[in-house]
Amino acid sequence: MRNGIALSTEEKTAYCDRLTAVLVELRKRLGQTQEEMESTSGISRVTLSQIESGRSRMSWLHFTALMQLFVQNQESKELLYVRGILDERLLRAYQYLTPEEAPEFNPAVPEHQLPNMNNV
Repeated sequence: MRNGIALSTEEKTAYCDRLTAVLVELRKRLGQTQEEMESTSGISRVTLSQIESGRSRMSWLHFTALMQLFVQNQESKELLYVRGILDERLLRAYQYLTPEEAPEFNPAVPEHQLPNMNNV
């Protein structure tokens, strides 16, 4: 298993809520419809619609899938940073070259066990 970042349930919920608040804007900045985002994120169009409309809450699994997509685009990555979603903790985890290299967010792995990103 890859390294991850230790986050409490409350922290995960806060990240999910902040991403939900800008999800429509981020999707539109990528120029994607819900159907297109379904194929790029793996989250169904129905689920995306429910999250965007507030009928369903974003899960941590949804959050990590969407973050993998959004951090690959500089404009959406900057918006995530400005809105406080991609903060220093998450930024360290997403400073990888490809989505396959990014760590899973494993709550069992303490932050001090993360790889040293200064040497990358």
